[in-house]
Formats: sequence, structure tokens, C-alpha cells
Amino acid sequence: PGRSPDGRLAAVGAGIARAGGDAGSPEPRPALNWRRMRLTAGRSAGLLVPWLFAGSAAEAQRWQVDLGATSVRYDSTASVASAIVAPTLEWSRPTLYALLSGGLAAFEGAEWTAQGRGDVSYLRRPFRGGPVRFEFAASGGGSVHATGYRTAATRGEVRLHLAARRFGVWGGGAGATGWTSGSRGIAVGLGPTAGVWGDAGPWNAAILWNPLRIEGSWFPEVNGRLAATLGRLDLMAYGGWRGAAQGSGVAEASWGGGTAAWWLTRQVALTVAAGTYPSDLLQSLPGGRYLSVSIRLSSRRPSVWRVPTTGRAVYAADRGLNELRFSVPGASRVAIVGDWTAWQPVPMARDREGRWVIRVTLAPGVYRFNLVVDGERWIVPEDVAAVDDGFGGKTGMLVVP
Repeated sequence: PGRSPDGRLAAVGAGIARAGGDAGSPEPRPALNWRRMRLTAGRSAGLLVPWLFAGSAAEAQRWQVDLGATSVRYDSTASVASAIVAPTLEWSRPTLYALLSGGLAAFEGAEWTAQGRGDVSYLRRPFRGGPVRFEFAASGGGSVHATGYRTAATRGEVRLHLAARRFGVWGGGAGATGWTSGSRGIAVGLGPTAGVWGDAGPWNAAILWNPLRIEGSWFPEVNGRLAATLGRLDLMAYGGWRGAAQGSGVAEASWGGGTAAWWLTRQVALTVAAGTYPSDLLQSLPGGRYLSVSIRLSSRRPSVWRVPTTGRAVYAADRGLNELRFSVPGASRVAIVGDWTAWQPVPMARDREGRWVIRVTLAPGVYRFNLVVDGERWIVPEDVAAVDDGFGGKTGMLVVP
């Protein structure tokens, strides 16, 4: 959870090291594509259920930077305000997902805090065409404060998934560690993990159960997330509960919150996030509540597109290269724009039959694109599946098997 840009605005701003992740910290990435969804819980690596669903990453790499301000109030202190810079880099491939994220917060009096986090997940389908997936996931991160106080955390998981088109379940085991510069050793947590997810139209949801055994005591934990993309608006709500072992000195906790991202353009969004989060038992960090506002700059809006049930995506192969051909009657110039061009026009050539042609090399996945005719009109070619682009227009779908 600590790696999500909105969540980091709160966590970094308060000087809270979320590198280990808390079940209740927000996970408000606007990428609501369930193929790449990460529902994190119980200090999880945040890599649950990537690539299990019908959609796919529109391009292999995406960058994002959040610039904003946050106010956080610990359970036992007054509010702390700060300015935040939170960059993110993610890579998405059919079997491998990786994410690098960080945050730098500046306070009054030349105080500052910084944190970084890395996540990686490897997914395999042992039986071609079957519903079974095996996943191996790991994460690591840490933080440092101007005073020299430092924290670090790691997590590893092994999961077995059973995934249908709109519904799925998973189960497995997890291990996590936490460390602070003020502690004498490393805290360790072990436990099972299980969950269920569902998808209905623009809405998708998941529930995760992840109890951890820490220093001889069990701490049961349940987390839920509901997310949707509605035109230009991305919404996410989360909630959770953690029980307390008798005699552990830790109280039961519950949390909740949400994020809204309004995309002004394809690369710029205004985000607002608010909620609460619990203490981190492995890193001995307090819980609190937060409110953050930021401007998000991104190489592209994270994709939520799925393979449509009607229409036909155009894809062809020629001499080992991928070649796209479209008929555009009456056009004197045609260019293509899409996820893989960062939505910048790339000219196409006309072949002897009058069709417009371009050669591309794309990884397997689902891509959004349009044709730009004579430098003015954006169109979806005939016989190509089209969906709402969230800005009052249509965009085509290209499926690379």
C-alpha cells in the first residue's frame, strides 16, 4: 500500500515509513485494470492478482509523478503538513510485473523524509488455456528521515490462482520482515493468504484475508477494495480490520478511505485522497489519518480497457514483423497515435492497394489507438472494435496475441 502515489502522499508527508506496507494504507492507483491490479494487505508486497484478467497493459512501461500537499495526523500527535514529490515507474509484461516508487516530503524547518520501494511479480500458467496460475512475488523498501532515523521492510509470497473471466480466487503463503534503526533486531511475520475478486462492468472489487503470526501471536486481518472508472473519473474505496492477540498489548483496529482522480487530459489528473490507516506492527509505526491533494503527471492514463465482445481488432504479421493495414477512403495523409507512441502521431505509408500501412513491434497485450486523417480528424478504422475514450470520443482496440 505504501507504494501507491496517493498513499505515499500521506505516508511520506507524515514521515511514516510505509515501505513494508500496511493493510489499511490506501491503494488508489487509477489503474483499475484487473490484469494489473494490486490489492495490498497485511504489509503485503502489493502484487496480488496481476495479469489474471481480460485486459492487459497498454504499453510495457509507464511513468508517473505526483506533486502535491498532504496533512497527516498520527494517533497521538497533532497534524503535520508537507509538500510532496512522488515518482513511479512500472513495467508490465505478460508474465512479469515490476514497479519502482518513491517519495520526498519537505516540512517546515528544513525537515524532510524520503522513501523508496520496489515490487516484482512473476506469473506462470502451467496448463495452456486453463484457469490455474502460479505467482511468485517479492517487495522491499525503506525510508530515511532528516534526523537519521531509518526503516526497512521486505515481503515474499507464493500464490495459486484460479481465474475465470469475471471472477477468481487465490490462496498461498506469505512472509514479511520489518526493521528500524531504533530496534535491536528484525521483526518477522508469517502466515497464509487467500482472497476473491469479481468484475462487473466499470466496477471491480476484491477481498483479502491475511493473518500474520508475529512473535508467537496471531493477528487476523481482512481487507477490501472497490474501484471503478467512470468517464474521466477514477474512484477507489478501501477498508479493513485487524484483530488483536490476547495479551499482546495491541488493540483491534479498523480503517477506511478513498481516492478520486479526475483526468483533465490523457496525461494530467487532479487527485484527492483521504482516509485512515492502522499501525505497522513489523516496523513499529503508528497509525493515523490523512488528507492529500495533488496534480498527477503521467506518460499515459493507466488502461482499464478489456477485449470487447463485438467488433474485430486488426492485427497482421508480415515477414516476422507486425504490420498494421487500414483502409481510409479519401485521405491524403494518415498517422497513427496510440499507447505505444505516447499518443504522438507517427506517419503511415500508402501501399499499392491504397491502404495505409505501418510496421510495429509490440509485446502481447491490448492497446488503444486512433488514426489521424489529414492532420485533423481522429477516427477508429472500419471493422475495428471501439470503446469510449473517457473524453467524449472513441478509441480503437488492437489485440496482440
